[in-house]
Amino acid sequence: MPITPQELIANLGDLPPLPQVASQVLRVSADPDATAEDLRKVISMDQALTSQILKISNSAMFGMMREVTTLTQAIMTLGFSTIKSVVIASSAKNLYHRGTVGLQERLIWEHALVSAIASRAFAKSLRFARVEEAFIGGLLHDIGKSVMGVKFPERYSSLLRTVYNENGVCIQLELDTFGFDHAMVGEALVTQWNLAPSLQAAVRWHHDPIQAGADHQPLAAIVALANHLALEEKVGIGDPAHLEGASQQAMEILKLGPEALAGLKEGVRSAIEQDKTMIAEF
Repeated sequence: MPITPQELIANLGDLPPLPQVASQVLRVSADPDATAEDLRKVISMDQALTSQILKISNSAMFGMMREVTTLTQAIMTLGFSTIKSVVIASSAKNLYHRGTVGLQERLIWEHALVSAIASRAFAKSLRFARVEEAFIGGLLHDIGKSVMGVKFPERYSSLLRTVYNENGVCIQLELDTFGFDHAMVGEALVTQWNLAPSLQAAVRWHHDPIQAGADHQPLAAIVALANHLALEEKVGIGDPAHLEGASQQAMEILKLGPEALAGLKEGVRSAIEQDKTMIAEF
């Protein structure tokens, strides 16, 4: 019998909270009356986050003509929406890197970043209105893997080795082993973090985007395509062939034929190559 959401949370115990500064940044960036100074005051309380934002502001990803040297400049240059993405990325990195950081953890984090960049690029090409939300969806789609790695270090590490060495289907192995999978765990986490329902749906249904609510299907589809592309680029753990079904669903949702998708992928691969500086900065 399928596990219920209540049983899922009970099995996981306490989920890691969104850091306080990140939570405040999300609140301020959602306030239409907030100013850059309001945002600067919140971010400046976290020295590591301030440094991260300045690094990203000066990365090749944004192609600035002059160096960004102050937090206020960075906020004005990037805008509230992109700042929000960077803050969530920084918070997510801390979770992806909790505990012992070995090869598996690095592969999962690199896959998350490449998926985020690919999601943003797909969203831009498809004229999806919420480009930064696509970035966050790509970044967080596998966050449940990191939570499971923290909660069940030995069993989950063994499971990932099976995926890596024996071409196992990750989500099926998770269901067989734990009774729930990383997509369900990720949804529980981003729901606790109070992120948008569309992001909750994208995290939950990136392997099965047709199951997302009609309003949330486009974002789930974009994340599904980005997830597949990242594995095709050999970034992450798993066989891209196992994601063909999710990509087929995504193509239906986004009304893309094979030729159109192939053309989009070329542009997305170029974006990943261009944004390698950002990956290095994280």
